[in-house]
Amino acid sequence: MSDPPRTRRPRDLRPYLALLAVQLCFGSFPVFGKLALAEVQPLVLAALRAVAGAAALTLLARILDPGGDTFDEKDRRMLIVLSFFGIVANQVLFIFGLSKTTATNATLLTAMTPILTLAVVAVLAGNRPSPRRLLGIPVAFAGLLWLLDVSRLDFGDRTSFGNALILANALSYSIFLVLARGILRRHSAVRVTAAIFRYAALPVVLLALTDLVRFRPAALSARAWTGIAGTVILATVVSYALNAWALARTGAATTAMFIYIQPLVAITLAKFVLRESPSPRTAVAAALIFVGIALATWPARAPAPRRVSD
Repeated sequence: MSDPPRTRRPRDLRPYLALLAVQLCFGSFPVFGKLALAEVQPLVLAALRAVAGAAALTLLARILDPGGDTFDEKDRRMLIVLSFFGIVANQVLFIFGLSKTTATNATLLTAMTPILTLAVVAVLAGNRPSPRRLLGIPVAFAGLLWLLDVSRLDFGDRTSFGNALILANALSYSIFLVLARGILRRHSAVRVTAAIFRYAALPVVLLALTDLVRFRPAALSARAWTGIAGTVILATVVSYALNAWALARTGAATTAMFIYIQPLVAITLAKFVLRESPSPRTAVAAALIFVGIALATWPARAPAPRRVSD
């Protein structure tokens, strides 16, 4: 007599769709950020992201999860750690790094996040990446190199310090992704994300205090306010909330892999918003990036059940 055939549960694609939406939102940051930074100091924009993000996410948490569990002392300590790696260090290192290196270098070094995340997972959790994931990362990375055109890269002494800051930014975000998954399994994503932003808001404001004193909101144009609104709503509130929800249902390495989509989104939006023309390399790069992501995230086929006879 044989065992009854196992019914295969359909795969839940919602976390992957959420991660795709996250990259659409994060990918909009270079475009909206460019509109804002034409009239706003970088640290002022970082402070606006932190404060507005904390307020909006706290309100969203009260609406979506009004009776949520409270955080205990251990959770609060972890939230402080996450606010440092995920918001404070992440934003400040990127902003200062970008000011001392090229945009192309910054994009390439940020794309080291999936590789660094696998390393952090291996060190902190002792998990070895699958052969498929090890293959998917270089395929997607090759697509990014093709998109950026390696002949434009500049790793001379002039950009060395900025490059180091961007790489530190990628490592900081990798640590955040790995550490955040535990608390996200115990509490709702929107509550955790709101708490992280609340803890991060004050340090970021203190870092930006000198520039904030000179900030004149009334002098900003409608174009600059559009950039600020897009940065806060899409590249901060929506992206961080969805990212946390998806991270709790996938994993740090999978979440990091989707970062390779951001340059494609930025280039596409730049065409329509900033009137910048993408090169023909974009289509080839997109194909390589999506193939790499599919290799790294699509699960291996489950082995067929053995037939047992009497």
